[in-house]
Amino acid sequence: MMDKEKVLSKVTKLLALARSQGAAPNEVETALRQARHLMKQYNLDHIEVAAHSIQETSIATKTRRAPQDWLHSLAWICAEAFDCSHLAYFNPLLGWSFKFLGKGIASELAAHTYSTLHHQLVAARRAHVAQQKRCLPKMKRHRGKLFAEGWLSAVTSKVTQFAGGVDKTTELEIQAYLDWHHPAMKLVTIKPAEAKGHDTRSLHAGWEQGQHAKLHRGVAQGPQRALGIGGGK
Repeated sequence: MMDKEKVLSKVTKLLALARSQGAAPNEVETALRQARHLMKQYNLDHIEVAAHSIQETSIATKTRRAPQDWLHSLAWICAEAFDCSHLAYFNPLLGWSFKFLGKGIASELAAHTYSTLHHQLVAARRAHVAQQKRCLPKMKRHRGKLFAEGWLSAVTSKVTQFAGGVDKTTELEIQAYLDWHHPAMKLVTIKPAEAKGHDTRSLHAGWEQGQHAKLHRGVAQGPQRALGIGGGK
């Protein structure tokens, strides 16, 4: 007998064949019949089968504190760029981590992009905070957050130019993955920081810096396209 992972992979491929536009009616019928037979034989749940088609890639934040709002925003941007979804979770060994969920290599590309953009944003934010000479530490942190929000807003406007959006089938499969693996997951609402007076300069400075992050998805690579990023400073 096949092990469960192999059965899930076979069922997933059979269902994909049944949904493919080029499949002949008899191929669709055969694929569905075989998929149903395997699901019944191995007592597989429909949600479990749908969840199996989703790939995951995690990246650690290397902190035991919950990620700041701007890190959640960055993860969302990277997920959107590759038609993925994401979640944050705590790993006892690695601390807080982000997990990207998508089809094919999309999750790997989203995680790689997060790592690259995170490096650029942290460097730009650190440089901006260092310029705040006559500020208390609390004000420096606040302006650093505003800078990050401005930077991310500029990058978001670039992402929306090419993000394809998650198709309905993938969206349902991602939701099945979440229902199966993370049934107790909670949604987090991110509220923007308040900018008054001179604080707006940090927001604007972040936007200006974020304009230099260059995102591009190559057309020749089909649905899962590559994302190249230029300097963020």
